[in-house]
Amino acid sequence: MGFTGSLPSVQAATTAVSGLPPPEAPPAAASKWRLFLKVLPLTALFALGKLGVHTLGFEPWEFDSLTGSLFGASTFVLAFVLSGTLAAYSASEDMVAQFINAIESIQDINNYVARLKPGLEIARLTSCLADLLGQLGQWLSNQVGFEVIDASLADLNLILADLRHSSGDSVVDRGLSELARMRILVNRMASNRDSDFLGPAYAMLEIFLVGAVVALLLIGADRFSENMVVSCFLFTSFTYLLLLIRDLDNPFQYDGSSCVDIDLSGLNSCRQRLLARGGATPD
Repeated sequence: MGFTGSLPSVQAATTAVSGLPPPEAPPAAASKWRLFLKVLPLTALFALGKLGVHTLGFEPWEFDSLTGSLFGASTFVLAFVLSGTLAAYSASEDMVAQFINAIESIQDINNYVARLKPGLEIARLTSCLADLLGQLGQWLSNQVGFEVIDASLADLNLILADLRHSSGDSVVDRGLSELARMRILVNRMASNRDSDFLGPAYAMLEIFLVGAVVALLLIGADRFSENMVVSCFLFTSFTYLLLLIRDLDNPFQYDGSSCVDIDLSGLNSCRQRLLARGGATPD
């Protein structure tokens, strides 16, 4: 006795990407310093600009309470936006874990039905779950379109409907709730990937940082060497945090330029476990 019913269009949409593994995360050592190395050329340009302003004798400002207020406001806005993007990044990381949990919960139902009905063929459901894990990673990395994920979820719904005829409503109801949770998670991942955390906050952040950079260029001091070192340090810190916030706000980038992408290795590990237990082999 096996599952019946399928949609040719669904199968055609998923066949081309079945078995594709999720993208691998870059080595930790490489990603750790990548962002800092991006900032260094900008710091060098700032140092040249600072030297030019000093050489021309155009340093009309002195550090006072107003300048300190400007740096304090810039730091506050940085901290505010950073806390928001960190929360969004953590939520995105949790979405991947929840998706894996939903897959494993449905596979638990599959294993339970296999014990309940020893003659029932369960490989189709296992294969669909494994394909979903691989396709999610490929979709997040822009290698396949959303229609592939949507087609696989529709196929999973059909399999669960067939399973209902074999095992009854009470067993499948949990699987349907997990399927609904997976749809919600996929839509939230798409929203987090394709939209900024808070656009107006970024605009205010950039305005304050431009003001802080201009102030650093125009502030003079009795000892130029000390002024240069402190100014370059502050410029590097502000610029690094701005780039970090931008990087954190796109946790599903996977184009080789990001250093804080969500780790998708859990998808591949879960997929391999499903294939091994289900007796299937990767395409």
